[in-house]
Amino acid sequence: MREILVRNLTSADWLKRDCVVSELMRQGDYATRVIRRCTYRVESQTELPSTHDSIPWARNLDPLPPRQVFVTKDMDPETGGERVVYKVLGHFYVVWGRSVFCVGYRHILAMDIDATEESASLE
Repeated sequence: MREILVRNLTSADWLKRDCVVSELMRQGDYATRVIRRCTYRVESQTELPSTHDSIPWARNLDPLPPRQVFVTKDMDPETGGERVVYKVLGHFYVVWGRSVFCVGYRHILAMDIDATEESASLE
């Protein structure tokens, strides 16, 4: 059996978007839950005098920290359950007309494998 839940939330001011896809699969004595989450947030907006100013502006930009990647794996010896989380954090820029937006993002992929079906449900 497979259950899929999709949520797409956008803030009223359009500065933040959160997309979540949860999938629950049951097979035999195991239940596997996979959650994919993507969060985007406009962190700053800069107006340029003209579109030709974007290249000099980008050269003078203070560099943001590079993309960060985190991977964790946990195991519960009592239940035999296992959890793996892959997380990526970073920034990118969007040029729209004369506006330059700095967008921060967070991508998460989490997988839970539970030995008992009762403990695995969609969040």
